[in-house]
Amino acid sequence: MAASLSSTVSLKQKAERFEQLFSNSGVGIFIVDKERLIIEANEAFCKIFGYLPEEILNHCALDLHLSYAAYVNFAEIAFNKVRQNEALNLEYPFKHKNGKMIWLRIAGDSIPSNEEVLWTISDITERIETQERLRQSEALLRNAEAIAHFGSWEIVLDERGQMKWSEEMFRIYGEDPHSFHPTLESFHHYLSPKNLKRMYAINEKALFSGKSEMLDYEIVRKDGSKVFINTFRKAIYDENGIPLKLVGTTLDITKQKENERKIKQLNETLHHEVQIQLEKLREKDKQLQYQSRLIQMGEMLSMIAHQWRQPLAAIGATTSYLLARIEMDEIEKEAFQEEVEHIEGYVLHLSKTIDDFRNFFKALKQKESVTLEALVERTLTIVKPLLMTKNISIFTEFTCNEEIETYGNELAQVILNIIKNAEDALMDNGIKEPTIWIRTYCDSRFLFLEIRDNAGGIEEALFEKIFEAYFSTKLHKDGTGVGLCMSKTVVEEHCRGVLKVHNEDGGAVFTIILPK
Repeated sequence: MAASLSSTVSLKQKAERFEQLFSNSGVGIFIVDKERLIIEANEAFCKIFGYLPEEILNHCALDLHLSYAAYVNFAEIAFNKVRQNEALNLEYPFKHKNGKMIWLRIAGDSIPSNEEVLWTISDITERIETQERLRQSEALLRNAEAIAHFGSWEIVLDERGQMKWSEEMFRIYGEDPHSFHPTLESFHHYLSPKNLKRMYAINEKALFSGKSEMLDYEIVRKDGSKVFINTFRKAIYDENGIPLKLVGTTLDITKQKENERKIKQLNETLHHEVQIQLEKLREKDKQLQYQSRLIQMGEMLSMIAHQWRQPLAAIGATTSYLLARIEMDEIEKEAFQEEVEHIEGYVLHLSKTIDDFRNFFKALKQKESVTLEALVERTLTIVKPLLMTKNISIFTEFTCNEEIETYGNELAQVILNIIKNAEDALMDNGIKEPTIWIRTYCDSRFLFLEIRDNAGGIEEALFEKIFEAYFSTKLHKDGTGVGLCMSKTVVEEHCRGVLKVHNEDGGAVFTIILPK
């Protein structure tokens, strides 16, 4: 049991850490399930595509593509690869919300346990469009190189293997255009053996594929400085399909790599800060639960004292009567036995009261199959006698009567807390005919429990604060602001429901909504 609880806590912590990193990453991240529906997306993803979260979540990934054909093609080269547990990194055109085409660098890997795929994206539209413009015009190429800091080059595929660089290429490689003559052999000075082998391999691939091929690698200039570059190359063929030359572009992405390093460092710092804040929240939650328990104990003692007052008074009166009869030597066996039986009845009532309160407030957190009506009746058994002494009328209207699997004892305590708050409001405001109405109903998906009073309602300005921890409108009565906060936690986190409040007909209406 302890090991299972520890494992659950550990999983929750990991989930919280992942959620923080997921939400705050500068890279677009989204998750697609086996039905190809987008089930998770972070802020960066929404910003890239121009959608709000509610506009894209649970929509098909097809909505992100330029056409159905583009979607199918992507699925063939991407999803199938990922489904085979092979990581993927490619560039592909997608559709922005406004209908325009955007280019993304997209990487994905499968989550086998959930049959889902995790994707990361970065917007490379500007780079792709720039490259396209560069191909259209030589003059435009020179201007673009000066602005974008990327160079162009070509390798003539003849015996001499001549190589031509644009001016920006010399800057990227740290060479003097007047004294340096680039050749394929000179690349041995800039590249490590591993990257040199990768460069030759991608060049060969471009010659045979006829497509634009991309490669990122690091070069070392003659002054020892390192530069990260992003390169594209494509083969140019003659009319017979024989390759004449390779043409390409080189982009200095050193700053981008540095930004990626900073982002990684920032995420690590963020992770550390998140852990600190999570620890503070856990400690605060423990204090909240402890205070809530103390409040419940105080309320329980108050209600027990009230319910015991009448039986104890009756026992006292009966014993005084019997003592007086004994002193006057006027005792009769049958009458004495009858009064003793009355005392025994009072004692049984006191014992039953203890059992009722102990069962109601027991700390055991366990699901049970129960109706909302049964929970209300369970609660009224505890609190109704106290309400009657204050002339507070209780009216119930039950139209649901459907059982659900839930934490019944915790929900009963939520109901008690709302009723006690209504009682305080009715008494504080001096309502002439104080009344509490409790209603249950349901639809095809949810069960509803409404608790309404006629105490005057809640100030509009307080609606956003009423469920906050330590916020209370009863500070003059030692209110702690714990009850409604814990009630919302029970309903929404433990029972997967919703707890909300609004004003209606001169009173406050608290509504508990639970899924079937």
